[in-house]
Amino acid sequence: MKIGFVSLDHLRDWTGITRLIDRLASEMTARGHEVTVIALDNRDRRSSKIPVSALAYPHKLIALDLSGPAGRGEAKEKIKASGLDICAASVGTTLVMYMPLLFSGSGIPYILGEPADPRVYTFERWQPYEHYGTLFSADAFTTLLPQYLPYYPEALRERAAVIGNPAPEPADIDLSARRAKTTRTIISAGRFNEEDKRFSFLLRAFAMLSGEFPDWRLKLAGDGPYREFYDIMAEQLGIKKLTDFTGALDDVGPHYESADIFCLPSFEAEGFPMVFPEAAAYALPLVGYSSCAASRALIGPGMGALAAGDDGKNTPEALAGALRELMELSPEEREAAGQNARETFRANYGGSVIFDMWERLFVKTLEETRVSGKTASERIFSNMTDKDISRNWSGLGPDDPVWTKELLTAAAAEILKREDPLKAPEESGADLKTENVRLRSEIARLRLDCGALEKKYGSLLGQFQALAGKRGKR
Repeated sequence: MKIGFVSLDHLRDWTGITRLIDRLASEMTARGHEVTVIALDNRDRRSSKIPVSALAYPHKLIALDLSGPAGRGEAKEKIKASGLDICAASVGTTLVMYMPLLFSGSGIPYILGEPADPRVYTFERWQPYEHYGTLFSADAFTTLLPQYLPYYPEALRERAAVIGNPAPEPADIDLSARRAKTTRTIISAGRFNEEDKRFSFLLRAFAMLSGEFPDWRLKLAGDGPYREFYDIMAEQLGIKKLTDFTGALDDVGPHYESADIFCLPSFEAEGFPMVFPEAAAYALPLVGYSSCAASRALIGPGMGALAAGDDGKNTPEALAGALRELMELSPEEREAAGQNARETFRANYGGSVIFDMWERLFVKTLEETRVSGKTASERIFSNMTDKDISRNWSGLGPDDPVWTKELLTAAAAEILKREDPLKAPEESGADLKTENVRLRSEIARLRLDCGALEKKYGSLLGQFQALAGKRGKR
């Protein structure tokens, strides 16, 4: 098969989504498929943030400019001329709404991967009809955990496939060295973004425990806009000397190997955090908040501890309590929990298990398209009516029991007919959420514009350096 993988950040930043797509694309190449990477931010070269080992497999690259009508028209033509059999897209922003526009009329079926808890999109990032309509335009979509299926309308679920993220191979580590240590470490990893990761709660929880467990240290692996904030917070809490900020890392493995407990303090906004299987590969017991659906689903009995405060509230005290459960154990008992986590992820989410599921989904989706003779977006266009494109969507919530196939078709048609998928028609009585969605879409559009400017600037800089080099030789 000729398979395309669409990503916003694939050449820009080394995020969880880009790591996933890189592994999936590499594996499909190894299985004999022809891979094309499609960059939505119009990048045609790898950022210095991307490890040299990434994108090491043979692949084609299509860079798309979505920042204006002319660019979007050219992008459609590039997709149509790509010769792809099928495509998969995993985009964690409203830019995913470009997929129906890009693939309509191409004859290429595509699969959308939902990289987070679907409630994040339906309740926070866009209007329900935009979320559901975008998914209904796809030939299939994936969600990361079976616990997420009830959050989709029943009429959408038949398009859904549950496929988690692939766990890395278990690391070859010396557990006897971990047992023999005199200093213990709690480690967490991720982008320093407080809205999603809540590292401030982990800092406060550790401050509550530091006096009780003087031989323990905290290590935060990562970087981001809250780096300075967390550093100041650690100092104010009196744990600055006990806290190690590693900065951004290409390889967290050695830090996992020398740690004793892994903690992810997110409340929500996590679909299937790759840090869990990555830490489990090093036989680390896991800690998270029970309010986070991913933590609740992935930290099973005997694999670590879940924090649940009084009345279900997320508090540093609750997190400290969960951490204390593991800190009080012997090294051998923590090791047993870590080994349990390691084997559970290997059995349920090992690479071969997940890659087989993706390959079967590609084959199944292609066969269904062949039998029907049309892609999902083509069927929507052929069934679209004037009523569909003139509907008022105000006040229609995600929990309304009216999300039939007919209404989903109308929602998909609404997006397909837009000149710019991120620009919703004016609606009367716009509420705060509508304004929030509008602002998020505007931010996404500005991000595309910045990408185009960055590419132009990089080209001009290269020309300038070339000229400077010529003058220097004279």
